[in-house]
Amino acid sequence: MKLNKLTGSVYFASSVMFIAAIVSLVIAFITNRGDMTTAVLIIVGFMLIVTGLFILLTAERAPLPAFLTELMPVQATENIAVMLGDLGVTSNTVHRYLKKSEEVIQINPITGGRIPEVSADNTFVIEKNWSGAVYPAVSSTLLRKLKNEDNLKVPLNNTDMLSTCLNEVVCDYLAIAKKVTLSKNNQSISLLLSGFSMSRMCQTMQKASPKCCTMVGCPLCSLLAAIIAESEDCDVMSDNAAVEKDRLILAFSLHKRD
Repeated sequence: MKLNKLTGSVYFASSVMFIAAIVSLVIAFITNRGDMTTAVLIIVGFMLIVTGLFILLTAERAPLPAFLTELMPVQATENIAVMLGDLGVTSNTVHRYLKKSEEVIQINPITGGRIPEVSADNTFVIEKNWSGAVYPAVSSTLLRKLKNEDNLKVPLNNTDMLSTCLNEVVCDYLAIAKKVTLSKNNQSISLLLSGFSMSRMCQTMQKASPKCCTMVGCPLCSLLAAIIAESEDCDVMSDNAAVEKDRLILAFSLHKRD
């Protein structure tokens, strides 16, 4: 185990290169033959130094262990759910894409009825016969990064392209599932994430309360709902989230806006 940790270190290969370079240069200067052999030893020594520096500078550092990273979003989501609950908000969250500002907000209705036009400027909205809590989507920072830095383009009204987009984000970019399977009808979308690697996050959150996943949602569920909201140009309500070993099953209902 110790040997594996040593050889797996980002510094191991570069250290070997530096040691070999030192040996090469020392031999060249000790023998001091002044011929082609000496020249080759010196050239090889400097090449080994350059290679060692290149490996050291370009090597990827070891990521944080999964058991740490997958628990990071849990407490923040729980806190938001508790605060909303204490304020009397118990509804499932709704993701809405705002075209003018190109941002996604989350809405938790307090009273029933169709959700009116709202902005992210107000946390609590009371308008005519409707009231609710409004806040930027939990995934806003991640979604903004994907769009601005990684050139994410959300497809519009195309189920096949939406499925491809979600697979690219979840499987290729985030690398937290092996496959995303999308099923859609006129009123809902369900997602199956196979080979899901963050099941502990879901289990921990649902152990506190299953409502955490539907009332607020973690950054992942929020990201998926936000992408669907923009793609389908409708409000997306989080209806259900269930984790089964290495599978995550999500259900969203689609609500067309006037």
